[in-house]
Amino acid sequence: MVAPLIEFKNVSKKFDGKTVISDLNLGIMPGELFVLVGSSGSGKTTTLKMINRLLEKSSGTITVAGRGIEDYSLTDLRWQIGYVLQQIALFPTMTVAKNVSVVPDMQRVSGRKVRGLVDNLLAEVGLDASFRNRMPIELSGGQQQRVGIIRALAGKPPIILMDEPFSALDPLARESLQKLILKLHTKYQNTIVFVTHDMDEALKLGDRIGIMKNGKLLQVDTPKEITNNPANKFVADFFSNNRYSDLNKVLVNQIIEAGFMAPRQIDEKVRAAPSVEQLSNLKEVLRLLASSPLVKIIDARGKPIGCFDNESIIRFLSTI
Repeated sequence: MVAPLIEFKNVSKKFDGKTVISDLNLGIMPGELFVLVGSSGSGKTTTLKMINRLLEKSSGTITVAGRGIEDYSLTDLRWQIGYVLQQIALFPTMTVAKNVSVVPDMQRVSGRKVRGLVDNLLAEVGLDASFRNRMPIELSGGQQQRVGIIRALAGKPPIILMDEPFSALDPLARESLQKLILKLHTKYQNTIVFVTHDMDEALKLGDRIGIMKNGKLLQVDTPKEITNNPANKFVADFFSNNRYSDLNKVLVNQIIEAGFMAPRQIDEKVRAAPSVEQLSNLKEVLRLLASSPLVKIIDARGKPIGCFDNESIIRFLSTI
């Protein structure tokens, strides 16, 4: 029987005397894409950070490859672990190539091999060689996160920790990067521990999912089993509420992408209409359409990009 690559045994964590993780027992298998999901304050990020000792456990045992994490030096432990953050955290004064090559340079990989590695990894995430010398500020959020992902891969660690890496991105960029993670995981077969508050994302990505609430694991299972047999009402409600909210946001963008916005110029009637942001919830759009013939759609800068009317919504819904 294969042993877990990462294992928590009776682990607890306290902050200022308050228990935030309680008697956590969990095994994450080699090559698994394991997703920890829960609402804010559930303990999922704290659990993740204890693996690479960004946070120290208060009691219990955490092992990596059969050894207690305290038995490794911090350097040796973290050589085995790539880390991708929500904030991306690229070094702003370094080019893309320099950001990606930070760990290989520290591992004293030859310059020729590093250059080839950078080019190969950029190609893996759909960025051509022209991105090598760009600065992070010149990249979109999605492009920056692609660089963050390959920076974590560059040292060839067997474990990758990902802490809500896509939560700041729009739904279309997020969906694209979710597909990318699945492709890279299939190719490299590393073990990924992925934290999210989004059940829909967890269901798309996870080989198994652990659902957390108030520092406890409520259920650990496959996406199919959690969908069909939630352990309790909280799991069932969390699943349905998150799916509904995310679906609504995706639908608004699908309507825009499919060209089903009302076909009119940005005229005075549109400018006077109530507005919603492009990433709005479909429920909000429908609420406004109940009292207005038009709803103006604005981008992140507040610039009108089009509008919806009842007919455009109905035409789109008839296609799905």
